[in-house]
Amino acid sequence: MGKCAKVIVCGMKGVGKTSILEQVIYGNVHSSMQFYPTIEDIYVANIESDRGIKEKVRFYDTAGLEQSQISTAHVYDTDKPESLDVLISLKKDIDKNKDKKEVITVVIGNKTKELDASEYDSTLNKAVNWCSRERIKHFCASAMQRTTLFESFIFLTSKLNPPPSKSTFPQLSMGKKVLSKET
Repeated sequence: MGKCAKVIVCGMKGVGKTSILEQVIYGNVHSSMQFYPTIEDIYVANIESDRGIKEKVRFYDTAGLEQSQISTAHVYDTDKPESLDVLISLKKDIDKNKDKKEVITVVIGNKTKELDASEYDSTLNKAVNWCSRERIKHFCASAMQRTTLFESFIFLTSKLNPPPSKSTFPQLSMGKKVLSKET
């Protein structure tokens, strides 16, 4: 297991940030649950990356929109266009204040209601187009359906601790070739 990575979960109040974390980590969210405004919570999970390595990830679920971390999961409600507008503004602030560090970001459209596709298409299309322009990975999920959340968190975890790069020193590469010939 690699080092513990940190991710801040951002978004407008009431879009389902806590529901998504509770569901993807514990699998205990159902439609009759009532959530209260979050002040601040920290969730720790061991998530298997796409390389099959378990990574420890600490998720910060805050009411405030803290911007000092290196990884963010932005959540918006597919039924509330204004929640996407908040993320667009937040991303601009993060970009302005990130120093020179790369910020790993995913955007999750939380389907909070069962709507016809036409009812949430405009917000979803706007989000997908914005993510494409910003080169951010976009996911559609529902906090009520745990399996829809896995892909986004596996993707994020895989980006947090990339595999070590191969050596560019010729003598190290040559040494590996010699060893493989002898065996």
